[in-house]
Amino acid sequence: MNITRKPNGKYRLSHFEANHNHDNINPYNGHALQLQKDLCFVHVPETEQPNNLETQNPAFDLTSKILVRESLECLPMDYFNHLRSERVRDMKEGEAGCLLHYFQRQHFENPSFFYAILLDINDKVSNIFWADDNMVVDYNYFGDVVLLDMRFRTNKDYKPFVQFIGVNHHNQALIFSAALLYDDTVESLKWLFHTFLEAMSGKKPKVILTDQDATVVEAVGSILPETGHHICVYQMHQNTLKHLSDIVKDADAFSNDFRSCIYDHNDEDDFIHAWEAMLDKYNLKQNEWLRWMYREKEKWAVVYGKNRFFIDMKCSHLGESLSNKLRSYLNDGQDVLQFFKHFERVMDEQRHKEIKATHKMSHCKPELMGNVILLKHASEIYTPKAFEVFQHEYEECLNVVANQCSQNGYLSEYKVNTFGKSQEYIVTFDSSDDLVICSCMKFEYVGFLCSHALRVLDHRNIKVVPSRYILKRWMKDARIGCAQDDSDFIIQENPKLVAASRYRDMCRSILNLSARAAESYDAFHFASGQLNETIEGVEKILAQKAEDAQVIASSSSAATAPDSENVEIFLDGNAIDDQEKSCRTQSKKENEATEPHRHK
Repeated sequence: MNITRKPNGKYRLSHFEANHNHDNINPYNGHALQLQKDLCFVHVPETEQPNNLETQNPAFDLTSKILVRESLECLPMDYFNHLRSERVRDMKEGEAGCLLHYFQRQHFENPSFFYAILLDINDKVSNIFWADDNMVVDYNYFGDVVLLDMRFRTNKDYKPFVQFIGVNHHNQALIFSAALLYDDTVESLKWLFHTFLEAMSGKKPKVILTDQDATVVEAVGSILPETGHHICVYQMHQNTLKHLSDIVKDADAFSNDFRSCIYDHNDEDDFIHAWEAMLDKYNLKQNEWLRWMYREKEKWAVVYGKNRFFIDMKCSHLGESLSNKLRSYLNDGQDVLQFFKHFERVMDEQRHKEIKATHKMSHCKPELMGNVILLKHASEIYTPKAFEVFQHEYEECLNVVANQCSQNGYLSEYKVNTFGKSQEYIVTFDSSDDLVICSCMKFEYVGFLCSHALRVLDHRNIKVVPSRYILKRWMKDARIGCAQDDSDFIIQENPKLVAASRYRDMCRSILNLSARAAESYDAFHFASGQLNETIEGVEKILAQKAEDAQVIASSSSAATAPDSENVEIFLDGNAIDDQEKSCRTQSKKENEATEPHRHK
């Protein structure tokens, strides 16, 4: 367009060209356009930088300048980027610089390496979080249940190390991410969980297990309200024995009774009766520790969590094994870089264990207890460790008695019990789609059909396990294909959320592909070729959509635009200033809603 200013201060629009001189941008992708903000370079004094920081890229001199935005109005002052208090623990002199250099180097060598740093009110490093690409891939496949292991955070003799742990399909421990928490207030823990979700592209675990610390409970409830939160029974059991070691004379007997209260009761009334009997037996009715535990029973007693998938609490034992491997290097006197080198070795060792287990699985068949079609079918699908659990349930089902007590159309109800035991369970079977549900809820709890359900399936002459009851996470091919995220949701009315969700899902899939293809040259060569073809196909689709959009826009302009040669628009100069001021105000509001940048 051509605009001229007249002597009286008015502006005249003398020519308007309706056709664009560039490719049209899809309005749904407008949020992807880079904001045009003025940038400045701020000099960082050399005394505040690590002594051994090397320039990794000549074009980006980290030793002298840091690129920052001129205005920081878009960064909210909340726990996601800055503490409003001083950190609880101090770092050793020079440690912060070494850590920063280590993470910058990791991110330079692997752009998928994620790390985030939280500063306190004095701009000192208080917390550090990290996760490499393999950790993120592991979480995509096996992040349904997560244990937050924080056993080192309160011991001043060790570095404040915490780790998010899970279990793979071979029942081996996985580390999904880790952090050093020099501040463990509620504000810091909220930042920790928020950053964990950010690293994992927003995918939330179904269940998270933590210790019984009140600050942890509050932080989980704030950031992960939809996730089932339970206190790790193993850690709670160990803490209980420590608290009562001077009170209970027969520690072994108490430990057995306590474990029975936790695990052996499927009915709430039975659990309450067993708990009261235990308190009477050991004269502990007035013990404050146990009274507090009872108030929080919904967070740890198995009877209240049967509808949650827990992986049978195995991750807590595996977490202790991992912690023992790291313990000697977590001593507060150890050099922090030595710890990270050892941490990398432990991670490599865990990954090598999975490779060995997968190799052995492909060359060895598990031993079957009999020539049974059900077991043969399961052994071909489950990993050896998972098959052990399933075969044990089948062995138990041989002693289960099932009696049909009612039928209504497709629905049949059975009362079942183990021979010689009085405890009864109700199994409901729907013959229309082979749906089987047991009141013990073992499938919901550990992901395998219980002996009661298997007995009913056998009674109905079903000789293989219905596919819905074989969880992908326990299968031999658990890592093949895209990981499913049942918790995903998209607000379809918001195009930005739709595009962001697509981007997140594609990043997750490409990351999984990259991790697998990197293991072999042939796999890498094949994947590269397929990606090139895929990129070409995507560009053709987008080009066609842009062309279609331009045709529609041109048709609309031709139908509605007036004759540009005869149009004259008069605007007062002050009015233009007011409009520019209004635009700046609107831009400022939009920036304030923008989330802070993270390294990824």
